[in-house]
Amino acid sequence: MKPISKTLLRKVLLDYRRLLYTEVYLKRNGLLCKNLLDFIKNENFKTIHTFLPIEKNNEPDITRIFPDLLESGGEIIISKTNFEKKTQEHFFLDEDTRLEKNNMGIPEPVDAQPADINEVDLILVPLLVADKMGNRIGYGGGYYDRLLKETSAMKVGLSLSPPLDKIIQAEDWDISLDKIITPFDLLEE
Repeated sequence: MKPISKTLLRKVLLDYRRLLYTEVYLKRNGLLCKNLLDFIKNENFKTIHTFLPIEKNNEPDITRIFPDLLESGGEIIISKTNFEKKTQEHFFLDEDTRLEKNNMGIPEPVDAQPADINEVDLILVPLLVADKMGNRIGYGGGYYDRLLKETSAMKVGLSLSPPLDKIIQAEDWDISLDKIITPFDLLEE
């Protein structure tokens, strides 16, 4: 049997996530947030780089744990995408940061302080699906592969679905995750 292409797998998984019933999404997202917050507190991470959700894609929304992270002395860093250069610029997020959605629906900082990616302890990575070895499938732009090459921070993927056993289509340039957090459990590579 011929393996499914990454492009087709990406489309199917994105369509599936977009079609989740609101109740299912909210339950999974709540469990994911609990598992993530427990993990962060247990590991005592202080500077966390994260993504802000693309709502139309039903991405995990962990913004509800931001107050807990900030109250415990943590710092949150988010990115702004430069689509021409295919890079990301990094900024601190606090309660005064103004956000605007870009043309892809990604909330980005408008007036934030620049941040150094080398100061990050933990990078939270959006994905469509991952396997039990830490291979992931994202949207296919390579932005996070480039970002993950820049840092030695722990790389943790967040998924609303359980992991696959194995992603056959993993490429040489793909950067594996150290951990995957789902609503169902915490998996280590």
